[in-house]
Amino acid sequence: MAVNFVNALGAGSGIDTKSLAENLVEAERAPRKERVDAKITKSESQISGYGALKFALADLKAAFAKVNDRTEFSSIKPVNSQPTAFGVTASSAASTGTYSVKVEQIAQATRLGTTSFVASDTPINPDAQKAGQEFTLTFNVGTSTVHKITVPKNMATPAGMVSTVNSQTSTTGISAQLINTGSGYTVVYTGETGAAKKLSVSSTSITLLDDPLQVEQNAKLTINNLDIERTSNQVSDVIEGVTFDLYTPTSVAARVDMGRETTGVKENIKALVDAYNSFEDSVQILSDRDSKVEEFGGVLAGDSLIQSVRSQMRTMMTADYKVYTDPDVPVDPPLNPNIYAARHVGISFDRLGKLQLDEAALDTALQANFGEAVQLFTANSNNLSVYSSSPGGLGGAVFRSIDKMLRSTGDIEIKIKGTTDKIAQYKKDLVTLEDRMAKLLARYTEQFSAMDSIVGESTSTKTNLKSSFEGMMAMYTK
Repeated sequence: MAVNFVNALGAGSGIDTKSLAENLVEAERAPRKERVDAKITKSESQISGYGALKFALADLKAAFAKVNDRTEFSSIKPVNSQPTAFGVTASSAASTGTYSVKVEQIAQATRLGTTSFVASDTPINPDAQKAGQEFTLTFNVGTSTVHKITVPKNMATPAGMVSTVNSQTSTTGISAQLINTGSGYTVVYTGETGAAKKLSVSSTSITLLDDPLQVEQNAKLTINNLDIERTSNQVSDVIEGVTFDLYTPTSVAARVDMGRETTGVKENIKALVDAYNSFEDSVQILSDRDSKVEEFGGVLAGDSLIQSVRSQMRTMMTADYKVYTDPDVPVDPPLNPNIYAARHVGISFDRLGKLQLDEAALDTALQANFGEAVQLFTANSNNLSVYSSSPGGLGGAVFRSIDKMLRSTGDIEIKIKGTTDKIAQYKKDLVTLEDRMAKLLARYTEQFSAMDSIVGESTSTKTNLKSSFEGMMAMYTK
C-alpha cells in the first residue's frame, strides 16, 4: 500500500514504521530468495533425474549380464534314452552329435562295518578295566596313505566316534555312518570311490565285520564302443563340454542326442533389445524440455552427461567386435568373420532411434554360425573382471562400460555429488541473505523511528504554537 509521506508528515506521527520497514525489506528479499529457491528446486530435480538414469542403466546392465559370458550360451540340450541310469549335462563348449553310451559298472568305495553296539551311547572300551577312554583309529587308503584319527574320551561312544571321523572328512575323504540294524548299532566307514582307494581300518577299541559291506571299484562304460574307465561316477573328460553322472549299470546301450537349443539364448537377446529401448525411453523423457511426465520430464534437458551416456551406448551397439586368436596381434581373418557386429544377428536401429530385432536373421545366425555369435557377444570369455582390459565382446563391453558409469567413482555419482554441493551452497546463500535482510530491517527500523520522532516533535510544536496564537487572538477580540 502506497504511503503519502507529505500528508503523513503534515499530519504528525501516524506512520506504521514497523510495517513500512518490513514491507521494504520483503520487496528486496523476495526476488532474491525466489531465484535461489528455483536453483535448489532445479538441482534437486536433476539429482532425481540422475537417479532415474542410474535405474535405467542398472536394468540395461542386468540384461547384458545374461549375454556377456560364454556359459550363458550353453545351448546344447542333451536327450538321453535312459535318464534313470545316468545323467547328461552340457556346457557352452559342447558340440552337437549323437552318442551310444553303455554303463558296465559304477564306481564304488570300500565300506567296512563294525560289530554291533548295544546303543548309540555305549561306552567304547579300549581296556576292559577302563570304559570310555581316548583311542585312535588308523585308516589305510590304497598302498601308501595313512590317516590316524584320535577319538577323545568324551566322544568314546559309537555316535561320538562317527562325529569325530566326519569332522575330518574334508581332509581324509573318509566318512562314517551310524546304522540301527534293529538288533543294535553298527558303524559303517566309507572311503573314496575307485579301485586304487581300497580302505582298511584298525584299532584296539573296535572289531570289524569279517567281510566288507562293499568292495571298491572303478566306473566302466563304453561311449561309441570305446571302453572308458574312471575312478569317479562323474565323468567329464571324455567329450568336451559334456558331463556324465553314472547311477546304475545298463543292460543295453543308451542313445544320447546332443542337439542345439537356442530358445533361451533368443529370449535373452530379445530381453536385451527391450531393455535398451526402455533405457532410450527414459533418456528421452529426462532430456526432453517438452515432456509432460511428472517429476522426471525434462529435468536433465541440456545436460551433457545424459547425452554422453546415450552416445556411448549407441556407439557400442553399432561397433564391430572382431575376435582374434591373439588380441594383441589382431591379424585378419578374425575368428568370427561372418558375425562380428550386432547387425549380423538382426539387431539394428530404426529411423526413430529405437533398437529393433529381426528374429529371422537371429535364427539364421544362431543356426548357421552359433560359435561366431557367441564370440560376438562374449569374445569366448567367462567371468571377466569388470576391471579387465581383455576383449569381452559386445555383451562384455557394454556390461563393463555401464558398471563403470554406476560406480561410486563414476561420472553419474560425480555429477550427483557436485549438484548436492551446489544445493548446500545455495542453502548457505539463503542463510546469508536472511542475515543481510535482518540487518537491513534493523537499519530501516532505526531510520523510520528517528523520522517518526522528528515528525512527532514537529507536530507537538505546531500544536503549541496554534494554541498560543488562538489565545492571543482571543485577547484582542474581547
